[in-house]
Amino acid sequence: MTRYSIDPEQHELIATWGTGEGDLASRIAAVPAGTDTALLMRLARALTHLSEAA
Repeated sequence: MTRYSIDPEQHELIATWGTGEGDLASRIAAVPAGTDTALLMRLARALTHLSEAA
């Protein structure tokens, strides 16, 4: 399952995957500087829930 998170300092949406040996991460998208962190966290949570449901 893909888990999503944000990096508010780099303004990025990140996806991570557990491998059993550690986690892998990949930048999914750059987000505009100044975007509300709470909004980005809700987006990450919604994408994680969507991934879990799929």
